[in-house]
Amino acid sequence: MDKKDFLKALEEMLSIAKTNGNQITKEELLDYFSDIPMNEEAKKLLFDTYEEAGIRIIGYEKEKTGEKKEEREAEEQKESEVLAFYEKEVEGLDLPDEDSQKQLLKEWLEGQGSQEQIIECLLPAVMEIARRHKGEGVLYADLIQEGNIGLLEAVGTYEGKDEEEFLKYAARAVEEAMLNSIAAQKGSDSIGEQMAMKANRLDEASSHLAKELGREPKAEELAEYLSMTIEEVKDIMKISLDAISVMETDITLKES
Repeated sequence: MDKKDFLKALEEMLSIAKTNGNQITKEELLDYFSDIPMNEEAKKLLFDTYEEAGIRIIGYEKEKTGEKKEEREAEEQKESEVLAFYEKEVEGLDLPDEDSQKQLLKEWLEGQGSQEQIIECLLPAVMEIARRHKGEGVLYADLIQEGNIGLLEAVGTYEGKDEEEFLKYAARAVEEAMLNSIAAQKGSDSIGEQMAMKANRLDEASSHLAKELGREPKAEELAEYLSMTIEEVKDIMKISLDAISVMETDITLKES
């Protein structure tokens, strides 16, 4: 590959990464440039070039210069202090009792209550969900922050009237926000893995709704349950079927 072709390839992969949410995996880049022999320094330069262009390279972490053990410990201490302050603030909230919270939720779903009160009432639940994911690669305080964002989105997008359904919807949104953050941190949020996660969710939702409805759910019902568009559900269904087809073909070839 000469210089002209190399620059063209750089532009092509940049365009692909931009259509993929300004991200691409380290493996995809290396595979695309596999015709070019590169040592570790050259690979690092390639990755840094894309990152400087605003592209996140999944699976690549830029080396941190000058980081010392004392600095890391200071950061951890600061994190601990911030977290303790946050937990104290939440515990200090004058939250109503359980029955009053249910009444507030009912009023809000009927368009009469306060959204801010509902969010406050659910903050301890966000902390509890975050505790379940401690030690998975993301700081506890960051998990809480991501969970709070998920909670805000759930409160802003829910359109039903059922209290239990809303609580499940909010918990799912909070946990998904945290899991997405963990996946991004671990560099495992490639398109294939995202689709695999969605396919698993779709399968679980389909089984759950089939039991409730006494029949196989329609795409529209799955979309509503999962807070997806009908097109997203159909795309996941198609990809799942394609994957099964490929796996069956592979098994047939191995057996023959």
